[in-house]
Formats: sequence, C-alpha cells, structure tokens
Amino acid sequence: MNGARYAYLNCVCKLVEQGKDIIVVSEDYAGPMFDEFRVNYPERFLSVGIAEQNAVAVAAGLALAGKYPIVYGCAPFTLTRAVDQIKSAAAGMHLPMTILNSGVGIGIPEFGATHFNADDISIVRAIPGIRIITPTDNIMAERLADYSLELDQPLYMRFDKYSEGEIYSGRNINFNTGFEVLREGSDVAIVTCGWFTINILELAKQWAGESIHARVIDLYSLPYDEHALISLINDLPIITVEEHILQGGIGSALIETFNDNKVPGNITRMGINFGSAYPDISGSKEYFLKLYGLTDEDITNTVKSALRGKCDLKCKL
Repeated sequence: MNGARYAYLNCVCKLVEQGKDIIVVSEDYAGPMFDEFRVNYPERFLSVGIAEQNAVAVAAGLALAGKYPIVYGCAPFTLTRAVDQIKSAAAGMHLPMTILNSGVGIGIPEFGATHFNADDISIVRAIPGIRIITPTDNIMAERLADYSLELDQPLYMRFDKYSEGEIYSGRNINFNTGFEVLREGSDVAIVTCGWFTINILELAKQWAGESIHARVIDLYSLPYDEHALISLINDLPIITVEEHILQGGIGSALIETFNDNKVPGNITRMGINFGSAYPDISGSKEYFLKLYGLTDEDITNTVKSALRGKCDLKCKL
C-alpha cells in the first residue's frame, strides 16, 4: 500500500510485533490493513464508533494506565468534535499519545465543506503542550512511529493522501528542529509543508530553467527552532504555501516568529481564504485549489511577483 499514512501504520504494526505497548483507538474509521491487525492483535485495537470525544477520553485513560494510545480517525472530526477532551485531558494532563487526523486540508472535498480540515493547525496551535507534525513522505512517516514513543507530550499528526515517496531517504530528520532545507536557492524562499512540499520541489526545478533559484523549506513541525529558521531565510523574499486557512497557519506562525524576534521579513502568504462563508458547493481538490489561488500557476506567478519586488527594492537602494 502506498502513501505516508500506510507507511506509518505499517511501522506501528511492526512496533506492536516488537512488544511495544501500543493500542489503536479507532473512530469507526480505519485502513484496510487494520483488518489483519484486528485479527492478530484484538487486544490492541478498540473501535468506539462515531464518538470522537469518547475516543480521546478512552485514549487518555489508556495513557494514564501506561499504554501508548493512537487515536485514529477521519478529518476534521477527530479534532473538531473532541477539542475539549484534547485540551483538558491530553494536553492538560501532559499525556503521551498520538491524535491522527487523516484527510487534512481539502483532502475529502467530495463531501463538501463539512469535511474540510483547513483550520486544524490554527486550532491546535492555541492549545499549549501539543506538537503538530505534517508528514511529508513515507520515510518521515515511518520515523514518526518511533519518535512518537519518545515524546512526553501529545502529538497531533496530520496526514493527507497525496503525501508519499521517499524524498527524505538518506536524510536525518530532527523533529525538534521542525524543518528541513530540501533545495538550496538564492532568489526566494518557499516555506511549505505536506504534499505541497513535494509539488513545489518539482516547480523549483522548472523555475531553475528560467534562472529562478528557490530555497525550498519543509516546515513539517510546530513548534520549530525559530532562530535557526530565521537565519536561513531572513535575507530573502519569503512565500509560505499551505493547504490551510491563512489565519493561524504556518504563514501566520512565521510572521509571529519574525515579529517576536524583532526581525524584519518580507513574507507573502498563500493559503485558503474562505472570506465570509464556507463554499456552498462540492467539487474536486483541483477545483478548490484554483478557487483559492493555490495552483501551480498561482504559485509561479507569486514567486515572479516577489522577485520583481526584490528587484525594485534593490533599484531604490
């Protein structure tokens, strides 16, 4: 099975086989691989049905009993229907556990705005004591399974079905640092996460043919090492790209970082702006990316506009 989500879940199965005290708490939602998992480890799998609040509460009890629970469900409900339990139980009691939301951003658009999960970073960032990670590829997802067991705090994991591949093959991943420079460039810095990272790496190759050299940074974790990130990009025009609302996402986090550290920064944010209302129609992922200005063409035009602004500034100086 392909995709970062399955790479992670397969690694969880291996850890259970090695004797790790992991219990999966499913919200009436699971991958096909769990069919075999339930047979082989029935005592390691709990399905609470469509009851997200109960899932987090049960997982909190398991964590207090010394187990490592993984709450596994469909975005956005794993988070939005259980915010109180995540805040009061998981974060409030500093419990080591994973809350896994599958289908983030506009990952399941065919079901309409009720299934959009484009505001989860902003929600979780407001809760102290939770680390947020958006796995980029299969390699990162596999390493996350081990890393999560080392944490002494809750982990909120964001999966989308378009994150896959092995771009982190041969690379060290420091989840505490929270980001990685995947492509060097001296003209503009693109800060992104999730499947957009893979997409923008491909775009950066095309831009190089036009003598546009982009530094591509995968900001896969919040919080992150603020000073290290500032030192890498504060001399460049910065563009953040995310399948998330502009309010409270990684673009907002970066602006706060520059402001709090009293560092000037030229930051342009690309993300979802619902305006005054959620869309009242259904459509494909591609449709909504076009609607909210997040297509390859939109990103390319924004990069070129930022470079024109950089050139104008140099001329004025």
